[in-house]
Amino acid sequence: MTAADLVIHGATVHTMDPARPSAHSVAVRDGLVVAVGDAHDMRPHIGGRTEVVDAPGSVVTPGLVDSHQHPFHGVADTYAIGAAGLNTAQELEALLRRASSALPADSWVVATGVEYGALAGQDRAFLDAAVDGRPAFLWLADSHNALMSTHGLRLAGITGPIGFGDRSEIMVDDGVPTGWLHEMSAVLHGYSAVPPPSTDDIARLAADLFAAQAACGITGVHVPDSWAGTEAVLDALEGAGRLPLRIMRAPWVFPSRVEEAVDAVRDRRAPGLWRTGAVKFFLDGTIDGGSAWLEHPDCAGDGTRPMWMDVREYESAVRRFVELGMPCLTHAIGDRAVTAALDTYAAVGRPGTGRHRVEHAELLSDNDIPRFAELDVVASMQPTHMDWTLPDHSDNWSQRLGSPRCAHGWRYADVVRAGGRVALGSDWPVAHYDPRVVMAGARLRRPAAEHGRAPVGPDQALTPWQGLAGYTTWAAYGVGEERVAGCVREGMRADLTVFAGDPLACRAEDLPDLPVAMTVVAGRVAHRA
Repeated sequence: MTAADLVIHGATVHTMDPARPSAHSVAVRDGLVVAVGDAHDMRPHIGGRTEVVDAPGSVVTPGLVDSHQHPFHGVADTYAIGAAGLNTAQELEALLRRASSALPADSWVVATGVEYGALAGQDRAFLDAAVDGRPAFLWLADSHNALMSTHGLRLAGITGPIGFGDRSEIMVDDGVPTGWLHEMSAVLHGYSAVPPPSTDDIARLAADLFAAQAACGITGVHVPDSWAGTEAVLDALEGAGRLPLRIMRAPWVFPSRVEEAVDAVRDRRAPGLWRTGAVKFFLDGTIDGGSAWLEHPDCAGDGTRPMWMDVREYESAVRRFVELGMPCLTHAIGDRAVTAALDTYAAVGRPGTGRHRVEHAELLSDNDIPRFAELDVVASMQPTHMDWTLPDHSDNWSQRLGSPRCAHGWRYADVVRAGGRVALGSDWPVAHYDPRVVMAGARLRRPAAEHGRAPVGPDQALTPWQGLAGYTTWAAYGVGEERVAGCVREGMRADLTVFAGDPLACRAEDLPDLPVAMTVVAGRVAHRA
């Protein structure tokens, strides 16, 4: 018998395998798990070159996978100003003035995480004054809307309305841009004027980001976007041995660029540590921005339209990718959008590999809860998006919906109770990527660090096991990898997260501080404390 490359024993192994839920040792060879059991079972696998890790008190789980994040979007804005937590125009203006005063007159000012309340009633005139006429781009907290300065609009060539083939808009007043860009096509059009970091810089920043994520126990991420240069950067990192995680990409499909996306999928490369495994649609926007597609208008009269001008064209596009064997991920936040996504999946059928997902699914109707299980569709949800939702309903999200409808938000426990699966993620850079924080939020229904804050919808809390399943078993199921990943079993990928304590036994409040002792990806140690 060929000796193992790595043996971990003396630990508690939460295998997430119903046939053998727990063990004490695991052996790894050539990127696969070759033995699971106790110390006696490991003896035949230990040779002269085997690294043996004695891990009493440690807990091994399947490798944690973030099912929704945007790493290249995040690192492209590494040098931007962080505006999260500033809730008034005065606070935001002071921040922008301080930051821009230190820059040359022609330098871009970019800010991220801008709260909606800080820009209520404002337009480009406010921004022009705050940055003293410099080109500027402000990302709203949900990344679906943005505000640009007059100089920034000029550099982007935005002089009036632009047709994008969907509901994205350059907002105008008497034909003159106000500076507001609504939804992704418009936002990305404006942002394209901001000088990007070089490919080398992006690669360096991404390598640092992925190393930091590995230190949090992450072994893989799902990237539902088409950030420019992603493939070249991933190739460069993998070629240089600097890609410590598995990456599953799902390129965007916009109404006006369906054929382009079809061609990209047809040309997808053979998988290494990264692969193109799905495509991503937008069926609506956000509740905070008034562009989520709702069964009934929100309290401002918004939320009445899908992102696609004709939902039949969305169904036709989904069918195209299903015929290519490609699963589809659909951004659907409002309850009407979720219904339409599920209706579409029911009409077009299942893909040849994997399964379809609904991304975010923030607002769910009672009728749609059981359909996730019935249609074998996975709900991809981000519990820490709730951090902006307050128990007294004074936040923007709740004010938009109105109190009665708030109870239908983030119903991940209902989906699980009905037999469905919920893949968990962070949506970084919208929220922090640390899976311990996200799993704690899923259990607490509030930020883990805010001990005095009441939970929102405590009946929707996940159990510790369900939270871990959302990052392991259900994450793998969500991309059709349940036969190779998501549990610790002989023949499965050797992607493992080793904690210095038990994530299933510790209090949810303590989970964010639970140390990660080791992260193993494809049998190689990606992080060691």
